[in-house]
Amino acid sequence: MMPKLSAFSSSSSDIKDLVISILSKDEHLSAKSVFQAIQKDYGSKITYQGVHKALRSMVLQGILETEANKYFVNSKWLSEMSAFVSKMDATRSGKSALDFGDIKNDTSVTLTFNSYLESLYALLDNMDRDVKLGQVGDVTVAHWYHAWPVTCISKKEFDQLNRVMRVGQRYVLGNQSSPLDQVLCDLWRGFDAKIQLGVPCATTCDLLVTGDKIVQIYLSPPVRKGIHDVYRSSTKGKIDFSSLYSCIFGLKGNVKVIITQNKDLADEIRAETMEYFK
Repeated sequence: MMPKLSAFSSSSSDIKDLVISILSKDEHLSAKSVFQAIQKDYGSKITYQGVHKALRSMVLQGILETEANKYFVNSKWLSEMSAFVSKMDATRSGKSALDFGDIKNDTSVTLTFNSYLESLYALLDNMDRDVKLGQVGDVTVAHWYHAWPVTCISKKEFDQLNRVMRVGQRYVLGNQSSPLDQVLCDLWRGFDAKIQLGVPCATTCDLLVTGDKIVQIYLSPPVRKGIHDVYRSSTKGKIDFSSLYSCIFGLKGNVKVIITQNKDLADEIRAETMEYFK
């Protein structure tokens, strides 16, 4: 199964999506052959220089390999991406449950995931379950180091997110305010989330408080650095959604999620967060 490509429009990500599409059908092509194939199959007006730059970038990212001036998709990258998407498809269809289960008051559970997005999918599953059970409080708050990516979800996850975001009020504090953070926050504001950026928070872990649950997300150093590099490299008017997609889906490393059931602590964090919105 080929991974879904970015649906967001930017010159860089558009070219990379086309490159993967071409090389998935006919490997070991020169830069000139890739450029000609894109023109022939898609009628694109991109330049040869743009294609060549994208190819070099994709080699550095580990998406492509090159030999004798010809390019082909990195089989390891493709295998990891396909395996991850298959696993997520299984999760979505109920074949593999990522269920937090019932947590007794004043106790915690720790879960470990293989990628950033896998942990966020698990959170979404859990919150959707709580919505159906009527266990979500009136106010949900979150603390982010970087804005959570909402750009690479399927219709099923989008429907889940809609259900979750329709319940109560949502307030978010964000540490960073890069152009990519701002774009993603605009998407979250479309779900009526109220967001303040540039707040000194989430320096150690991201935080979510929903109902009586406090959720802490700890990224391993390689995952944290990889994600930070993608956000930091974005500039106003030039955001590489293709790299973002590759990073959050393909970057492997332990992501630990600690879920604590504690009403008093949850209420305290909510109250402190709300002070920023008065």
